[in-house]
Amino acid sequence: VPEPEREVEKALRNPIGLPTLDELVKKKGKRVVLLVDDMTRSTPQKVILPVLVNELNRVGVKDEKITALICLGTHRLMTTEEIINRYGEEMTTRIRFINHDYKDIENMVEVKVSDGSIPIMVNKIYYESDISIAIGNIIPHMYAGFAGGAKMVQPGVCGMVTTAETHYLAAENVHQITGNAENSVRQQIEYIARETGLTMILNTVLNADHEIVRVVAGDPVLAHREGVKTAEQIYCFEIAQPCDLVIASSYPADLDFWQSIKALNNCCMAVKPGGTLILAASDPEGIAPDHPDLVKLGTCNAQEAKEAYRRGEIKDKVALATYLAMNLNRERARIVLISDGINKEEASRIGLEWSESLSKAVEDECKKLTGDARIGIVTHGADLYFKIK
Repeated sequence: VPEPEREVEKALRNPIGLPTLDELVKKKGKRVVLLVDDMTRSTPQKVILPVLVNELNRVGVKDEKITALICLGTHRLMTTEEIINRYGEEMTTRIRFINHDYKDIENMVEVKVSDGSIPIMVNKIYYESDISIAIGNIIPHMYAGFAGGAKMVQPGVCGMVTTAETHYLAAENVHQITGNAENSVRQQIEYIARETGLTMILNTVLNADHEIVRVVAGDPVLAHREGVKTAEQIYCFEIAQPCDLVIASSYPADLDFWQSIKALNNCCMAVKPGGTLILAASDPEGIAPDHPDLVKLGTCNAQEAKEAYRRGEIKDKVALATYLAMNLNRERARIVLISDGINKEEASRIGLEWSESLSKAVEDECKKLTGDARIGIVTHGADLYFKIK
């Protein structure tokens, strides 16, 4: 869009399935929490936040009544420097920013729900707000079908016990879930957001150059699905048949391998069973610094991993879920990793092959192919998904 700020303003003033901000503030109150994603995401927060905060000012909400809660899920806390770089110096001086810490039980509340299907532990600041607005970006996601919407609540501002359950539900169904907004895990995530009081969402859809294509605002489900319609057109690629070899970059999910698993999953969807994925992932922070149990599981099969959790040998159920998703892809294809942040020994510990350079990996793997082999090249592996025609 030529004027991104105008597009954000337009979406806010024309919410889908909800009253306007002015009406919401009059009805609900002026304590506002903005749910914002961290530096592992592409949401253009520096564009969105000034427009949103100014709109809140316009309808009577002062800066001191606004808190930005950083939806880290189970990611590490952001530093002060990272917060300024991510959200802009102006915003960090105008409103308060707080890291959500999924381990900090004292700053959470347990929300009792009638069906008792899942334990809900959620950030107290979010839960006690009058109005909460989730600011995210809609792209395909292996655990939720698509990111954005209610996903800013779960896992964004939930405790470990809640996040572990939704991730575990998705773990061995990631190929069916990726790119499908109407799945049972997504419904569970939206149920959690509804029961804990998420007011509205403000979501972008970006192109490959991270430029805003569309902005949607409003009801956490209705507005999200409108955005998904646009995202599907950008991120879904139909291919005639799976490839023997896929060469992919994990960009933009490349802070650590925990993030790069998204690209591994998405791109393995384009690899035929028994084929090969070459994955280039910088991963400067290594494999999974916040989830060491992922490495501890090493090269277990799915049953062995589940038994290790039952026996208490590992305690991180989110790591178990992510391991099961990784293992599903690892069983489908050989995975050759190229990474500055992960060496050969480390890659081997989680069942991956390793090459010192992309050129060498491509040369080595192409030698193994026959003349009619199909090769795929993917530049934004974490953002795309594939369907077989």
